[in-house]
Amino acid sequence: MSELPSMDSLLAADSVDAGCAAGFEALHRYVEEELAGGQPAVAHPGLAAHLASCPACRADYLGLVEATEIFGEAGPSTT
Repeated sequence: MSELPSMDSLLAADSVDAGCAAGFEALHRYVEEELAGGQPAVAHPGLAAHLASCPACRADYLGLVEATEIFGEAGPSTT
């Protein structure tokens, strides 16, 4: 009898799965809602689950949170 896969291996996100591409498209809205005091995990439960299981997307999320906290609403220079 073969060994069953671990729960972690079953729930782990593949770094190229469709969730990464779809999540990247909505990540800025997720972060904006969070920093405004909202509950983005309630509004975007699929993205919240993906961020919990995908280390690459989680790193992107944390980087975007940090950049937004540092630079706020700053946009590209027009000069």
